[in-house]
Amino acid sequence: MNAKMPGNLTQARGAAERVAGEALGDVGLELRGRVDEIKGKAVEGYGWAVDQAERLSQDLPEEFRDVADRGVDFARRKPLMTTGIIAGVIALLVGAARSRRR
Repeated sequence: MNAKMPGNLTQARGAAERVAGEALGDVGLELRGRVDEIKGKAVEGYGWAVDQAERLSQDLPEEFRDVADRGVDFARRKPLMTTGIIAGVIALLVGAARSRRR
């Protein structure tokens, strides 16, 4: 199973909850469905990134492949920490880009 699958399932469940909530007039169920849809998209995005990193590591020269594989393994074992690290790096890059414009 690829890493995107749990996100797809969460999105589908959320969509079903949202539609059921709308049909029944149950605001709580509709809101839970919307949250699950957003959560599913986030999990799917994380899964896509991990799958891409794994694919790219196979294209690296042999001497770098072990390090890349350990990085992918870390990302699979620690998804929240990995997401935080990525968000931090993006924030640093955005901050650096803004300061260069001034």
